[in-house]
Amino acid sequence: MTIRYTCHGCESVLKIKDEKAGTNGRCPKCKMEFVVPFPADDIDGDAHGHSKPVMDALVDDVDMPIELTPEVEDSPDIDPLEILSGPATTARTPEARSGSVATEKKPSVAELMREFEAGKKKERKKDAASDVSGPATPASAEQTAGSAANALSRAYQQKRDSANAPRVSAKDAEIAAQRAMLMEFLKKKAGPVAAAVVILLSGYYWYMNREVYSGLPLYPVNGKVISQAGGVDGLRIQFMPVSTGTDDTRSSAEGVTTADGSFYLSYIAPFEGAPAGKYEIIVYGKAGAPLVLPEGTSIVTVTDSGKNDFEIKL
Repeated sequence: MTIRYTCHGCESVLKIKDEKAGTNGRCPKCKMEFVVPFPADDIDGDAHGHSKPVMDALVDDVDMPIELTPEVEDSPDIDPLEILSGPATTARTPEARSGSVATEKKPSVAELMREFEAGKKKERKKDAASDVSGPATPASAEQTAGSAANALSRAYQQKRDSANAPRVSAKDAEIAAQRAMLMEFLKKKAGPVAAAVVILLSGYYWYMNREVYSGLPLYPVNGKVISQAGGVDGLRIQFMPVSTGTDDTRSSAEGVTTADGSFYLSYIAPFEGAPAGKYEIIVYGKAGAPLVLPEGTSIVTVTDSGKNDFEIKL
């Protein structure tokens, strides 16, 4: 048994098999879409005012298999209207659905020329307002042409550079801002912090390498060398201990005279002075040989109280 259906687009009467009832169909003549009715809903000739012979004749004229629309899975990239309009189905990308793809437009030579001409018009108006006029000489005309070409070249280069300049993303801009803040913090805080570190290291170095004297108590000893012949500067003065027994552990103390003959003794550099006790004075000349002192003046005593100021005569 077949189902008869009259197309609403071209009035063609179609014969459709029973098993196609309830499915989507397409008229093979006008390609109009419709739903195949069930046998109880058959459209006969009386519904459209045709007699049975006329309807049979129409059926005989268009007796052809009906086309059914293909079943297509739901997909966000497939347009159902494109499927119904033809057998070729293509997936549309988001750019195609939006209508166009955003492209970056670069300035053309014509645009640059228009900008240049507009600038020249402004310059001519300014010259006319300032009443500066005069026939242009060939040299000035050449200079104007050269400057115009240079200006056009510079304008085009600037436009091209700005168009080709890399765009900075928001993330890169944030990183650059954080780096700038860090550098600013280091500039403000790094100086005092570095100075404090240097001071601490210097103090630690001095403390670890300082010389500590743990011998006999030292007492300041100074004096002056007097000579009628002069030349008392640069003489080496040595106080040699006069031993008083085996328990005497003193060492010699030395000093060098200045221009006026004065001197200060150092026991163990850089500790100044000498332990208390009896000493023999030895004066060495500039050549390194000991000088002869007057008899009875070479033995002196350094005391732990009072002033140890000695005068040595040559």
